[in-house]
Amino acid sequence: MAQAWKRRTAVVQCMGGYRKHDTGILDGTGMTDGRCRQMLAEEAGKVPCKWGCLGGGSCVAVCRLNAIRITGRGAAEVDTGKCVGCGLCVKICPRGLIRITSTEYNIYPACVSEEPGTQTKKICDAGCIACGICVRNCPVKAIRVYNNHAVIDEEKCIACGMCAVKCPQGVIRDYNGIFTVWEAQV
Repeated sequence: MAQAWKRRTAVVQCMGGYRKHDTGILDGTGMTDGRCRQMLAEEAGKVPCKWGCLGGGSCVAVCRLNAIRITGRGAAEVDTGKCVGCGLCVKICPRGLIRITSTEYNIYPACVSEEPGTQTKKICDAGCIACGICVRNCPVKAIRVYNNHAVIDEEKCIACGMCAVKCPQGVIRDYNGIFTVWEAQV
């Protein structure tokens, strides 16, 4: 029996919240010239979050379907309606922040910072603080906190949205907008 085809999409595991205290190193103006690797080499150690999106637009530059943009917060965002999950953006991201998932799993954590929660909170208004509220509210035990950030096991997840609704930082996102409201990120 043939296996059913599942539509795939990319998701970015950063919302750019570390720019809350932007030092001017990265201006967050939505650059799309594809210079993330160059930025990483030049500005390593100067960026407050060493796991966050650089906002240089390398993913935007390689996306043939114009499914990715850089938000006003300086992070990449995928239009899941346009994305076909080809993986070009995954390959180009120097920080490994973009991953491909099945569209049936619309819930995902948008932070992979490994800093302790107190440190993350100091530098990012949208970072995971490893509080474990998502873990305690998941009815199927599909979430764990690993390296100070939430990780969801998509094989167990039933996309009920309890984790997204309960997350005090708004880190766990629902890209369909059912459980979490996307902020206007011009």
